Amino acid sequence: MNNKIAIVTGAAGGIGSAITKELLNNEIFCVCVDINKKALAGLQKHYGDKVVTLYCDITNPESVKGMVQSVVKKCGGFDILINNAGIIEPNLFEHVSYNEIVRQVQVNLMGPINCTYEALPHLKKSKHASIVTIASLAGIVPETYSSIYTATKFALRGLFLTLHIELKKYAIHVATIFPDSVQTPMLQYEAAHGGSPLTFLSKPQSPEDVAKAVVKAIATKKPEIVVPASQGFITRLIMVFPSLVVKMWPVLEKMGSKNKDKIKKLLS
Repeated sequence: MNNKIAIVTGAAGGIGSAITKELLNNEIFCVCVDINKKALAGLQKHYGDKVVTLYCDITNPESVKGMVQSVVKKCGGFDILINNAGIIEPNLFEHVSYNEIVRQVQVNLMGPINCTYEALPHLKKSKHASIVTIASLAGIVPETYSSIYTATKFALRGLFLTLHIELKKYAIHVATIFPDSVQTPMLQYEAAHGGSPLTFLSKPQSPEDVAKAVVKAIATKKPEIVVPASQGFITRLIMVFPSLVVKMWPVLEKMGSKNKDKIKKLLS
């Protein structure tokens, strides 16, 4: 993986900072992209000349275009795009505001679309290009109290599985990561504002677990990776028999609700 350059969106967040560290450990130079300027400054101070930091609003196509142009100007090009930025506004569909719907769709779906669209012409020039997108188990298993978030993650799976096929002719590897709940500030927010009981069924994964899956996806050329791997069989079973989740939901909801307080203590 030596001498590769990666763009990481949402690089200042819990998973993004772990991905940046893991890529650097594998000798991949990182362009850290985020909307949080203060957090970006912290990354730059911590890593020095090992990274480049760039402000970007991934929901704004012009901002994304300018970011990609800056990367090409500063670095000469790049080989990897990590679509990591994401948000959640947990609530029942009937109670979620229209602005919250639009915001989640813009960040979680249009953000990766904008970044991939602008990055693609440059990735075609790389001999070892990859696009890795962080989705969620909510992109395979529906989660109540998170219907819009779930919809965006289902959409990401469809989009990038399609691109995995379409972009093979350019030797661009496309992969999607599906983590279970991850111990990050976003999970803390979800726990404090409701959240799906399914989110709290088991102990959260670490951001480092997701970061390792990103490197594995790049190295092995797998199109989809579930984190933890033990969830892979269950999720695929649900994909084949979607009615299972409907039948199992009352039990899962009860288990998740019971476990929620334990998870909240773990996160505090």
